[in-house]
Amino acid sequence: MAARSGFVTRFPFANWLTPRTDRGAFAAEAVADRALVHQLRAELATRDVELEEARREAQEAWSARREFLAAMNHELRTPLNAILGFGQLLEMSPLGDEQRDSLRHVLRGGRHLLLLVNELLEISQLDAGSLELSPEPVNIGDLLLELRDLAHPLAAERSIALDMPGDGATGASVRADRHRLKQVLLNLLSNAIKFNHAGGRVAVLVSSTSATRVRIAVSDTGPGLSPEQASRLFAPFERLDATNKGIEGTGLGLTLCRGLVSQMGGTIGVDSTQGQGATFWVELSMAEVTSPTIVEVPADTPHDVTGQPAPCLVLHIEDNSTNLLLIERLLATRTGVTVMAAMQGRLGLDLAREHKPGLILLDLNLPDTHGLEVLRSLAADARTAGIPVVIVSAAATPGQTRRARALGARAVLAKPLDVAQFMTVVDSLLTRM
Repeated sequence: MAARSGFVTRFPFANWLTPRTDRGAFAAEAVADRALVHQLRAELATRDVELEEARREAQEAWSARREFLAAMNHELRTPLNAILGFGQLLEMSPLGDEQRDSLRHVLRGGRHLLLLVNELLEISQLDAGSLELSPEPVNIGDLLLELRDLAHPLAAERSIALDMPGDGATGASVRADRHRLKQVLLNLLSNAIKFNHAGGRVAVLVSSTSATRVRIAVSDTGPGLSPEQASRLFAPFERLDATNKGIEGTGLGLTLCRGLVSQMGGTIGVDSTQGQGATFWVELSMAEVTSPTIVEVPADTPHDVTGQPAPCLVLHIEDNSTNLLLIERLLATRTGVTVMAAMQGRLGLDLAREHKPGLILLDLNLPDTHGLEVLRSLAADARTAGIPVVIVSAAATPGQTRRARALGARAVLAKPLDVAQFMTVVDSLLTRM
């Protein structure tokens, strides 16, 4: 009997050999198992409901964050457009030395605040995953030529020698968002110049770190960094001793650079020895070699507009009265230009169809309809399809810019306005009439 019990223990399928009392116990266990299965299924169903609710709440929070960022972008840029716009307008007027010095402080403070707003918003968009990037093959040689022209004036002020690859010296291409990579490298170059010794040197070196990776390194002959300083360098608002040295900045540039490079699938870092300068580098994935970008300029586009435009009506569709006044005063410097204002999109469409202006300046955030819908309606109407439209908006993100261009906008200008750029665009379009 003992042998048979051992057999049953080792081989459960032999339950039929056990007494009736043992079979009853197995039946009870089966019932308990089924109850446990039902309980687990109920718990899993509850867990699924909880997960779906958490996912929905996260989606709502993400959407709310995007809306908040968009609203903050508009609300912060709108007053800055007035501060910097009217400041630049005053800069064009005859002023005394003391007044001009005061205005210089106003403009410098406004531009510093604009830089801070831009970087804070971009970092927030990176964190929220809502910053739009457009990866493409970017020829490093072409990009460095542009950067050399941009960095040269700053380097000349401090007698810093720029050692950058010459024409055609770098044929490598990387996979990146061209605008954002330019932003990152310009930040590194600017820092290398600002934190350098007067009369020092900045060098850019491009090399391959593997069969698929390219490194762009920016080296300087400045004071260098200690290991402790290097460890804090990419933290937000970390400026080390830059404030004490009178070096302007927000403390967010390198934080933003790190986020942008990471979004482009790359890495960024620094190698430095205190007293021996620093080398900041960016590594990105290699892309196919591309030909230099050639921008064709239409034959009727003036390279240097010095004359006054022909008499012309400009329709400005904008809901902010301060921005309307700024544009009106800017265009008052142009002989023969009259400005007509519309504070709603639909009213702007009616005025455009009735008066057929020579140029339309269009905001995107309008109270009754989105500016892109206005642009679409203008392009679809034979009466207004030929009128050049320039977008002037605080919401001129890369994505909005692409959409506006696809709908026929001649130019997209971001607020706060660069007055010189604005006047150049307007003059070039009005002189074609």
